[in-house]
Amino acid sequence: MTSVVLQEVRRLTSFASQYEDDFLKRIIGHSMEQVERDKAFRQKELDGLLARDRELDSIFERLYEDNVAQKLTDERFAKMTARYEQEQGELAKKIKALRRTLKNDYGQLLTADSFLEVVRKYTNAEELTLRMVAELVSHIEVYHAEKSQWGETLQRVRIHYNCIGAFDVPDWDGVPDVEVLLETRKGVAVCYSPEIGCRAS
Repeated sequence: MTSVVLQEVRRLTSFASQYEDDFLKRIIGHSMEQVERDKAFRQKELDGLLARDRELDSIFERLYEDNVAQKLTDERFAKMTARYEQEQGELAKKIKALRRTLKNDYGQLLTADSFLEVVRKYTNAEELTLRMVAELVSHIEVYHAEKSQWGETLQRVRIHYNCIGAFDVPDWDGVPDVEVLLETRKGVAVCYSPEIGCRAS
């Protein structure tokens, strides 16, 4: 996996150094798209939490009315309201956190510009360091292995970079092609290319 990440970082830094204007346009546009997707997802989640919060208010009213009408004992009323109050308290924390995140989402766009500065530091990197990973990589998705129609085992690997998320480096002139051979158990050849991820045969 280390070889895969290093080669993808080399492709990214090579593209950024040779096509800086295009890189900036792409990462800012990519960042905006990512922020919009995240915002829509979070807004949907927030709407659901707010709807549940309103529903709990209605439940409290009905419980109170049932208690006053003696349809519900004081003990049962206390037990049920305590449970719903706990849920509503947890909802309030989640709602506050989501609202804060939604408010700050567009601040991520400002960091997309500075991402280029970080990328420049690692142009022509010979080895992958912990600091490089921390500064460049947000997380890595490794998908389940699947069999291809040719009998090969394929496994997609997707690197998500800080500020810009997953970014597909275009195959332009000067951007290195990648074919990484990975060490594995005896008798199994494993290689990586950006188009297919890891391939074992």
